[in-house]
This record gives sequence, C-alpha cells and structure tokens, in this order.
Amino acid sequence: MNPTARRTQRLLAAAVATTLTTGLALSATACTTGGSAGRSDEPSPDRSSTARPHGWVEGASEAQEPQLRLLAVSASGTTTLHDLLGGAATSLDAVDAPAHSATDGRFLVTSDADRTTITDGGAWTVDHGDHTHYYTADPRVVGVLDGGGPVAVHSSETVTTISWPERRQAVVLDRAALGQGDVDVTARLEAAVLLPFGDGLVAATDAGVRLLDADGEPVGAATPCAAPAGGTVTRAAAAVGCADGAVLVAEDGTATVVPLPDGAERPTSFAARGGRPTVAGTAGDRGAWLLDTREGSWRLVQTERPLRTVVAVDDQEEHVVGVDDLGRVVVLTVATGAVATTGPLLDPDAEPFLQLDAQRAYVADDAGPRVHEVDFADGARVARTIELPAAPAALAEVGL
Repeated sequence: MNPTARRTQRLLAAAVATTLTTGLALSATACTTGGSAGRSDEPSPDRSSTARPHGWVEGASEAQEPQLRLLAVSASGTTTLHDLLGGAATSLDAVDAPAHSATDGRFLVTSDADRTTITDGGAWTVDHGDHTHYYTADPRVVGVLDGGGPVAVHSSETVTTISWPERRQAVVLDRAALGQGDVDVTARLEAAVLLPFGDGLVAATDAGVRLLDADGEPVGAATPCAAPAGGTVTRAAAAVGCADGAVLVAEDGTATVVPLPDGAERPTSFAARGGRPTVAGTAGDRGAWLLDTREGSWRLVQTERPLRTVVAVDDQEEHVVGVDDLGRVVVLTVATGAVATTGPLLDPDAEPFLQLDAQRAYVADDAGPRVHEVDFADGARVARTIELPAAPAALAEVGL
C-alpha cells in the first residue's frame, strides 16, 4: 500500500471511530450541494452550562483527528470545499471574484477592490498546549465587510482580526459569533497589522508596535517599527515585521527589537504551521529568512533560486517549504542541509497558493482546475493531484 493510501486509510478509520463515539459534542447538520448549509445554533436538550465538556463549541462536532479540507474559490467566485479524507466535494454559495485572500486555518477571507467576504470552511483545531480539540461544523459563506484590497486574518479562541494593510484599517470580530454565521464587529482600528494576543491585541501603525486591551485601548508605550508589514503569533510571541527587522511582543507585554543584518532585504510576511516558534519569510533573491520568536534571532537559508513564498513547517527536522521562481515546490531540511524539489507545477508568473499541514503541502495549479499534494518529507514527492470544478484563484486548507 502506498503512503497516500495508508494516510487516507488511517484518517478514515479515525473518522469512523469518531462517528461511533457518543456524547462528545453536537452533530453538525450535513451541508447541501449548491448553497450554504443549514445552521445548528441550538444546543441539544441534555447540555447545560455545567454538563458541557472541556473544549465544547456550540453547533460543532468533535473528532479525534484533524478534519482537513481544501476551500477553493475560482476567478468567477465559484466556491468548493474538498474533503481531503474521503474526497467528497461540496459547493457553497458563490462569492465576489477574489483579487486577494488570506486564511487562519478555518476562515477564508477573500476581497476585491470594494468588499471583503468571509467563508467558514467548517473545520478547525483548538490547541490547548497539553491537548488538542478537532471540530467540524457547517461550512458556509458567513458575510461581507465593506472595503477591499490586500487582506490578512488572524484568530484566537475568542476573536478574529481582519486587516487591510494598504488602507491601514482593521476590525476585531467576535469569533464565537463568526462561527455561528454572524459578523459581529467589536472594534475598528487604524492599523497596518492587528493580531489577537492573550486577552488583548498587538497593533502596528506608523507610530510603532504596541499592546492593546480587548477594547482596542493602548496599554503602555509604542515600540518604533518603520513601515510595518506582516505579522504572526507563535507559542512564544507576537511578531511584526519592520523595515529593518522585527518587533517581538512577549506574553508579559515586553517588546524586543530584532534587527536584520545591515543591507538585508526584509520579508514582508511571515508564515508557519500553527503555533511553531520559528516563522519564515522570503529573503529577496537569496532564499528564506527564519525568525526564531523564542530566541529572538534571524537565520538566512540560502536557495539556488529565489523563493516567491515560504512556510516554516516543523521544529525537529526544520522543514521549510516554498515555491520558487520556476514554479517548483522546494523542500529545505534545515537540520541536515538537504534540498528537494518537484518539477514545475505552476506558472512562474502566477501568484503561488501554498498551504501546509503536518504531512502534506498543497499548491494550486492556476493553469488548470487542480491542486497538487506534495509529501514534503518524502523527497518532495507529488502524492496526488486533486481535481477541482474550476482553477482556484484563492485556496485555503482548513481544519488546521
């Protein structure tokens, strides 16, 4: 049996076991082809506030394994959810044609010049440190916000932030309400970067990086950060990219400036698999920057060809996965120095849509209606190709 089949068999077995387990959580109403699924807002009669198990989420079913799905939107706004376990595809309501997109591992946010649309992929993971919960719910198009342009999205268990860096605008949304299909804006702020962090927020403006309380009010002084762009939250800190490096904000609110070497080309975004302390960004035509948010240090990983996008994957092997300027998926094993590449999988001039989980990377082929699944730990082997109804103009892996 090949590795892909073994993986699928294992995940399907886990899914069957989950189905046979009773009393864990509410069951979600099955979604229907051709539109948004029905809602399951009301808890079952036997659930009281004192009987709910730890981690319970209203309207969701709990699983024993990540429920991984690909959420794809075509250039015309056709929206499809593809189950990576069983292979089933579900059509959701169409959205505005996307010019930009971002995801937090559950919600896909797409935008054009005028509006921003939020789509719930209906699968997500809650990491409590010593244990993890995996949930599924009804996938659906949640709603629309006025204003468009390049967009970013970040979430904690309680809030979701959406920011439009070019417009220096951001909003805070109630995440529980968002999961129930309601767009509840709790704050509007002027910020290039806005991150949920602990019980508050980290915001970056032209005046610097500062900690905010849950209502968006400043807490303490700002730390200088010229031309803020790109932000992320790890287990160790919140990180914001600056013209000459990064600002790291620790749990206690302490801010540390981590400068890049003189003359280095800065990354303008950071990406990593959820919770990892090290995040990656492109380093001009030299390769990738790795920012260790725990140690407060940069490391340059040089590559043969320039990278157009890059993601830090794991801590032990230090896998870093990117797409280069030839349209190839490049796998760097930093711990050993090994490098593996696929052949060209997408148009070098097209925007690369790269998504990763613990075992696979997914890259959208804009030349056709398909997504390539790459086993990054097995020499960048293309494990399978997933056919879609239309070529994706936006892509998110949800369930992470």
